[in-house]
Amino acid sequence: MKSYIKAIVIFNQDGEKRTVPLEVGVNIITGESKTGKSALVEIIDYCLCSARCTIPKGKITDFSYLYSLIMVIGENSYIIARYNWENGGKMYFSKEPIDFNPDCLELGYFSEKPILQCKEAKSDIESVLGLLVTNMVTDADQKSKKASLRNMVSYMFQHQNLMASKFALFYRFSDFYKRKDIIDQFPVFAGMISQEYYSDLIQLNKLKSDLKQLYKKQKANEKSNSYIRDALSLLLSDYFALLDQEFDCNASVQDMLKTASNLPDFDDSQLFGEVGLAEHYSSLQAELEELRDKDREIVIKINSLEQTSDKGHDFHKMLKELKEQTDAAEITTSEYTCPLCGHDCQNLSEKDLEITKASEWLDNELAITEKYTTDFSEDVRKLKEAHSNTEKRIRAVWKQIKTIEEKFISSETLTSKRAKVNYAKSKIALYAEMNSAGLFETVDEDIESLKEEISKLDEKIKGFDVEKKMQKAEAFLSENMNRLALTLDFEEEYRPIDLNFGLTDGSFDIYHHQNNREKIHLYEMGSGANWVSCHIALFLSFLRFFAKQEKSPMPLILFFDQPSQVYFPQGDENEKEVAQADLIAVNKMYTTIFNEIKSIGEETGTLTQIIIVDHVDGKRLECKEEFESYIRCNWRNNTGLI
Repeated sequence: MKSYIKAIVIFNQDGEKRTVPLEVGVNIITGESKTGKSALVEIIDYCLCSARCTIPKGKITDFSYLYSLIMVIGENSYIIARYNWENGGKMYFSKEPIDFNPDCLELGYFSEKPILQCKEAKSDIESVLGLLVTNMVTDADQKSKKASLRNMVSYMFQHQNLMASKFALFYRFSDFYKRKDIIDQFPVFAGMISQEYYSDLIQLNKLKSDLKQLYKKQKANEKSNSYIRDALSLLLSDYFALLDQEFDCNASVQDMLKTASNLPDFDDSQLFGEVGLAEHYSSLQAELEELRDKDREIVIKINSLEQTSDKGHDFHKMLKELKEQTDAAEITTSEYTCPLCGHDCQNLSEKDLEITKASEWLDNELAITEKYTTDFSEDVRKLKEAHSNTEKRIRAVWKQIKTIEEKFISSETLTSKRAKVNYAKSKIALYAEMNSAGLFETVDEDIESLKEEISKLDEKIKGFDVEKKMQKAEAFLSENMNRLALTLDFEEEYRPIDLNFGLTDGSFDIYHHQNNREKIHLYEMGSGANWVSCHIALFLSFLRFFAKQEKSPMPLILFFDQPSQVYFPQGDENEKEVAQADLIAVNKMYTTIFNEIKSIGEETGTLTQIIIVDHVDGKRLECKEEFESYIRCNWRNNTGLI
């Protein structure tokens, strides 16, 4: 999705503002030390809902009351603003037309806008980006975890302390749990999987857990069969003999258990009087009706959500197609004259007005459907789970009702039996109770049914083909890094360069294959030139990769902070003592960046943005004309952010 920052605007409490204008493509902010260049990445990070404020204390924080970004996402501009930390850090988030002019933004703009908690604003930004995965756990018993905007920024920012580091590649990787989330959520950011994938995975793991329990029960039943047959067959034979009835000693264990639960002339009057039995029977019937009503409501909700999701997407698609048609037939004049008589055609102008109003209505409808057309996979999964639980309870209540009907309501008049009959019954009672509780019920049919469900769900999840997509992504990143490495500054001992990135193994680390055998990791390479070149090659490759993904919600923004620092540690390439080799290396670095940003746009048709803050002003570089064309701010001679 098209996304870039149009401007950074900072207000003080009196409404005075400082603006950093930005454009799609390459943006360079150059200047001397202590002018506020590196604070820009911290301001962007703060506006993107950081849990803490890392903007450097001093002139900037003394001046700043409200920080804001004007950001293009899709076909609209969005104003993201946040009060300074001392004033609570609450936020604003509002939508404006794509051509919204940052110069028009004033402090008074926010007076009528709803103020948001940081968490609310983050959710709104994620929704606009299309980051809609709300539950990434794989087990229903785990605490819900959603894909987060905060984990996206690690793919966007290269702070000054990272650009030339051999020990770290990603922002926020020092925290083990954040690192894990950033890595785990890469397939979501790449658009490989949606909420449906995780909902199906939760359901699959639940079914597998249920199947495991059934196997345990089946195994326990098998061990008990021999003991039950020997003991129960003798007891039942004795009991039926007392009643002068035949009993089949070759019956199956399950049949014996059923017989033990339904002995002829079983006298249960001690548990239920006639009134008590009737009341119990009526209460079970009422519960059964209530459960059936509940089950019908759940099924209706499931069907409604599934149909709503499909219709919502279809309606939104239809509106977009209609909008494209109306845009193609744009009204270009406000007055019409008859070519024959020369009179004004007022009725045509009136028709134009009606068309314009209809087009405005269409824009509003598109905005509404864009907000409310979403993925209901997780809601459907939860409803299906509730449906399954209700069905289980319906079966249990139905079984109790049938037992009463068979044992009492449909039986003949109950009479007392001899003491010997009651004694024989008491010896069988234990087995009857165990059977009634379902301890020895066969689970073979349930096992086969679960296996069939698991097989279908397994095939559906395999259809997402995540593993293969990750392998392709890894190969792409490595190939693109090596292409860029040809024009970056690497020491000769590492050439021919063979960079690789550990995506599928979860290491998220760079290494170089020496002679196709030995792995040389980034922390084992010498020279800051190699380190900064690796960082540039990797993150430009990430930017190209995300731009190529049709369903990626990732903002196509990259921030490089002081990339030339390994060559000009004092920050000025115009000093006489600067080596010619360093100038050549920095020129290659910037030329590679410029060419890659243009190439991404040409290949993908998607606009990307890179923001570079650096001491370099480009005057001694071969690419100085192109460099200067990208300069948005030049903070020298006592000028700066504040």
